Amino acid sequence: MAHSKRNTSRAVFTSHERALAKSDWATSSARLNRDSFLPFGSCGLCLGIAREPVACLRGDVFCRECALANILAQKKEMKRADKARRGAKQEAEQARAMEDEEDRDRAIRDFELTQAGLSSAKKRSKSTPKPTPTPITRDKPSNALVLAGSKRKFALDEDEVSRIAQEDKTRARKAIEEEKAAKPTLPSFWTPSLTPDVQDSKLPPASRKDKSIPICPSSPADDLHPISMQSLVTVHFNEDVGQSSETKLRTCPSCLKALSNSSKPVMAEQCGHVLCMSCVKLLMQPAEKSTPQSEAPITCYVCDAPVVSKKSSKRAGPKGSLPFGLVALRSEGTGFSARGSNTVEKSSIAFQC
Repeated sequence: MAHSKRNTSRAVFTSHERALAKSDWATSSARLNRDSFLPFGSCGLCLGIAREPVACLRGDVFCRECALANILAQKKEMKRADKARRGAKQEAEQARAMEDEEDRDRAIRDFELTQAGLSSAKKRSKSTPKPTPTPITRDKPSNALVLAGSKRKFALDEDEVSRIAQEDKTRARKAIEEEKAAKPTLPSFWTPSLTPDVQDSKLPPASRKDKSIPICPSSPADDLHPISMQSLVTVHFNEDVGQSSETKLRTCPSCLKALSNSSKPVMAEQCGHVLCMSCVKLLMQPAEKSTPQSEAPITCYVCDAPVVSKKSSKRAGPKGSLPFGLVALRSEGTGFSARGSNTVEKSSIAFQC
């Protein structure tokens, strides 16, 4: 077979090569099945069954050790970023002060050379255009009375002095830059005197919007929420030993059913006890037709601790949302379309040919 007939030497891609390029470079999505989801009660950091489980106020479950380690790591990174930002700011101020000092020295030197009658003014006049003379227009004689022998008083205006000083600095900075541009440059970047500096980069300055508080690692990118050691709630599961194995099953204390991704578990913020959604609606939520005067304070089913008082308002959300004090623990999907989060998407640069 001739070399020109092979598909590797053609000007266009074959169907198989186009499919490979599309799968590797374009945006692709896939639907996850049941085996791709973590079981309920898994840590969002180590992906194992949470030991000494704690939850944030949005319902993300973690191991206590993993959560504390992540919070400390985020605080350490924020301190490092703050220190680097302060160092960069101080370095920029020092560079600006050095430039101002250099401009001031150059302006003073040019002034002294001009007073001595040397050639610095001639060199500068070549680079700067000559000012165009403005025609003098004689005004009509005014009727104002001028006293004979009176002199015009000299008034020192601070704005005028600062403007002239700024013009001198600008002129000196322009002359310094022209001298640097006129010098021959060598491509020997490895020479210590020609080593490039970070300040010479043309990249835009870094964004100043840095996080000041730790962010929950399980929060989605479009809905970030903070996390702290004080806001973590210790989760108390009702654990039963299974008959077939020695592993402990986390069950609902009311109906004694195993908690799973489909049971929509709910946690009480005050005590940390967890029940399934059906038991919460049956035992803890007030009736829809009840009046505020007849409502009794909501208490936990396990320890009778008050969860919601009469004056507590409901969380802002759609109809049927949980009352204030109850948090729905987040769990992954079940593989069915009704339980969401079952599609993943990978975006990349499209391959162009």
